[in-house]
Amino acid sequence: MDSLLTSRESLALALGQRGVVPVIGPEMLEVEVDDGTGRRRGVPFYRLVAEELLRTYGCSPAEVPAGAKGGGWPLHQAVAQVLAERRESSTERLRRCVSATIKRLAAQVLAAPLLDRLARLDAFDLYVCLTPDELLVEALRRLPGREVDIGAFAPTADSSQPVDILPRAGAVRVFFPLGRSAPGHHLAIHEEDALEYFYQFQEYGPRRAPSLLAELRSRDLLLLGCNLPDWLGRAFLRVANEKRLSWPEKKMEFFAADTQDALLNSFLARFNPNACVFPWSPQEFIGELEALCVGVARPPAGNAPALAAAAAATVAGVRQPTVFVSYASEDREAARRLADALLQAGFGDVWFDQHKLVAGDDWSDRIEEAIEHCDFFMPVLSHQADRRREGVFWEEWRKAVVRAMRVNDSFVLPVGIDDTAPDRSGYERIFSGFTCDFRRIHLLHAPQGRLPAEGLQALRERSERFAQARHD
Repeated sequence: MDSLLTSRESLALALGQRGVVPVIGPEMLEVEVDDGTGRRRGVPFYRLVAEELLRTYGCSPAEVPAGAKGGGWPLHQAVAQVLAERRESSTERLRRCVSATIKRLAAQVLAAPLLDRLARLDAFDLYVCLTPDELLVEALRRLPGREVDIGAFAPTADSSQPVDILPRAGAVRVFFPLGRSAPGHHLAIHEEDALEYFYQFQEYGPRRAPSLLAELRSRDLLLLGCNLPDWLGRAFLRVANEKRLSWPEKKMEFFAADTQDALLNSFLARFNPNACVFPWSPQEFIGELEALCVGVARPPAGNAPALAAAAAATVAGVRQPTVFVSYASEDREAARRLADALLQAGFGDVWFDQHKLVAGDDWSDRIEEAIEHCDFFMPVLSHQADRRREGVFWEEWRKAVVRAMRVNDSFVLPVGIDDTAPDRSGYERIFSGFTCDFRRIHLLHAPQGRLPAEGLQALRERSERFAQARHD
């Protein structure tokens, strides 16, 4: 996990120099609203917008996805459905309806916790908001003494008018490259709109927003909650970079783990050497930013007496290491063979879900505790896992990568179970995104879960070294 550690250090350095521009997407807008009974409920804001828009036009809100990875944003999907069903013939009328819906629902928001926490960090003087609402602006303005300058771009606006927002002492700036839901402003309401806005900004930006564009192209970008589809991610990153993405000396781009489009991740891994996908959700990323901004390390999460007891397994008075085996359900039998082999290799306890989960267990909490307290984590790599867009094991792998950044030693032990060795298997999803470092770790090969003698011996030696180091 060395590259993630150095990327975290790079982010910390840039934050200290106020050289980072947060780019806010719709997944950051988890808001609290009244559930109708006087109690608060948390909900994605643009899920509310999409459902309301479809109700307005007589479409089924049940068809609104929650924001599938790489599948576009809920607002864009809802607008596409309205247009596909020919419920509205005037795009301008639809655009105004979207703007009015966003403003009406934003007025009903009781809190936007992630935006509030982000606004309180005194590390940024410029934000880019890819959503057209003003929830971030309101969060910033609620802070005492905070002044906010706003700029917005739209291809249909008067091209002779500048949209630059220059630095001003004591003020922060918020820029809306995809328009703004405010009187007299236009906004992008679907994917083709978003593409056109970026295209036009690339053409007119040097004249209408020279200062702003220069800052975007010279500062590191921090993309939070964006979940950018492949094509949109490439378009935005190219606009925000003066040089081509493959240029090795350019600035950095940091992504949260919700950047899950496999094609975009693969593209970044090949052609953008300064891009890093951190294994954190937007909520976790805000916590990491809070820690970095005050210069302290975050403590390990959770407390697990049951796991601590399991981790205390001993042989002849020397504690043997524990290991968590994580796999796609299609690979269960191979994972079971690996778990048995690990016990033979001298590991004191092996977490294998069918062995450790019992009736009445809180499944998600137990797994999170296990990953926090195990000594090693073994992801089972396979073509079947690589084909899965979703799965509990992806979340387990993400949590393990987060934990690995706090462990000053080898923690993740990837093992490939396909007939072809994992370093030659060409995994697209596994070797991109937040698990891209798996390919740089020593990869074990156990076809169908059967470890060869040399692999078993290597694990036995690792177990013995760990136990001896703890004993010493």
